Order: sequence, then C-alpha cells, then structure tokens
Amino acid sequence: MKDWLKSFLAGIGIGVGSAVPGVSGGTIAVILKEYEKIVWSISNIFKQFKKTVIYLLPILIGVVLALIPTIYLMHKALNGFVFGIVCVFAGFIIGSFPSIKDEVKGQKINKFHVITLIISLLIAVSLGITSALVSPDVTGMLTTPKWWVYLLLILIGIIASVALVVPGISGSMILLLIGFYRPLIDTTINKVKSGINGNWSGIGEQIAILGCFAIGIIIGFYFISKIMNFLLTKHRLITFYAIIGFIIGSTIALFFNHEIFEYYKMWANGQYISIPYYYEIPLGILLLVICCALAYILVIYQRKNKKDE
Repeated sequence: MKDWLKSFLAGIGIGVGSAVPGVSGGTIAVILKEYEKIVWSISNIFKQFKKTVIYLLPILIGVVLALIPTIYLMHKALNGFVFGIVCVFAGFIIGSFPSIKDEVKGQKINKFHVITLIISLLIAVSLGITSALVSPDVTGMLTTPKWWVYLLLILIGIIASVALVVPGISGSMILLLIGFYRPLIDTTINKVKSGINGNWSGIGEQIAILGCFAIGIIIGFYFISKIMNFLLTKHRLITFYAIIGFIIGSTIALFFNHEIFEYYKMWANGQYISIPYYYEIPLGILLLVICCALAYILVIYQRKNKKDE
C-alpha cells in the first residue's frame, strides 16, 4: 500500500508537470526518483507484463486524475495569473535541482559532458524562444476537422511523447510551439461545456481528436522509452548531463515562451486581466522563493533517507 501510494502521488506530480507549458513530466519523474523505473517498465512491458503493470497502474491513475483539473486550471490561469503560475513551477524545479545534480556528483567531468549539457540547454531554450515567435492558428482546423487532421494528430502525439519521456523538455511547450496547446484545450473545454448545456454536436469529433492524439502519445512513449532505457543503461553519465542541460534550459524557457510573451505585451500596453503587473511580479517572485525552499526541504529529506539506507 505504501509503494502504491508513493507511485500514485508521483503520477499526480507527473500529470501536473505534463500539463504546464515549460514544465516537463519527465523532469518531475527524475525529481521524484521514479524516472528510470518508469522508463524500464514501459520498455519491458511485454517481457514482464504483470510486474510492470502493477507498478505503472497507480502512476497512470495519478496522471489522469491530475491532468484533467490541471488542464482546466491552466485554461483559466493562462488568462489571468500567468507570471505567478510560472514562478511557482520555476521555484519547484530550481529547489529540486540539487537532487538531480546528485546523480552525477563525484563523477569525473570531460569536455563531452560539458558540450552535451550546453547543447541540450540551448535546445530547451530555443523551444521557448521559437514558441514566442511562431504560433500558427489551428483552432479552425480542430473545430471542423478533415480526415487528414486525425492522422496529423497521431503524429503530433508522437512528437509530444518525446518530450514526455526526455526530462527537461516540456511536452506542453512543444504543443505550444507548433500551435496545438491552447486550441486542443479550448476546443475540448468548449465542447464539454456545450455538452453540459445539452448541445452534443461535435462531441464525437472531439473524442476522435483526443483519441488520435492519445494513440500518438502511446506509440511514441513506448519506442522513446526503449531508447532512453538503452541510454541510461549504456551511457548513463552523459545522458544525465543532457538531462541536466534540458532542465536548466526549460526553467529559462518558462519565462520565454509564446503564452507569457503575450502576457508581457499586455503589461507593456498598461493592461492586465486580474492583477496589475506591479503586484503580480513581486507576488510571483515571493511564490518562487517559497516553492524553491519547499522543494529543497524535500531534497534534504530525500538525501537523509538515502544516507540512512
């Protein structure tokens, strides 16, 4: 029961992280010390089906239960308290970073490790910057989808799954980069609201849209997990340096992506939705410091448990 609850809570953390642009579900899994076990379980699910399903099931339940309300909250937050929300997640990632650094502590560093870290950092940062510059409108495409849109969504799901498996790269950020993040959320929430009000037209299409996207994620998740399992087994140290670079880069990208750039533009025009920027900025910084401290306390607790073991 203790292991089940631990996996369930890890799933909640991963689900929350996966729904927030700039935050990587894989990063949360690394922070919670579940990443390698998840990758191994997925890549060996057909070889040791019962064992892997027992381990993955509570994580999957946690992810689903966290994903739905988090997506709805992000739908609301992205319209009113973007900077504050970003600071909360940046604080948790920064405070938890020492636990990831522990994975390479005491190991000899060479130039290949440094180059790998820099390249992965630049890739993560470039995702955020590119998302601020490029954001195609796909809402109409999803509102009245043609047959090829469903095939495209499978491909989009596969692309997003790369980010879910590789720590430091945000799946939500990639969706945002290619213009699918808000349209997927907005069209889903609008169709659900219409269904609640008695208008069920388009519900079947929306289920098909989400189903194709999920199929793509499952396909990509399995094959990328096998690749990551190989890298962690054969090239563990350099893989973790790449992960560290992605995590640093994605933390920077939290403050440089399409959604928050639109927020900055609004501030520049002297506009705000719920809280003026001269209140939200100091409040956001305060939340960052508090969340950073809370996360670091957890790191200290984890280190103590590891030492005792």
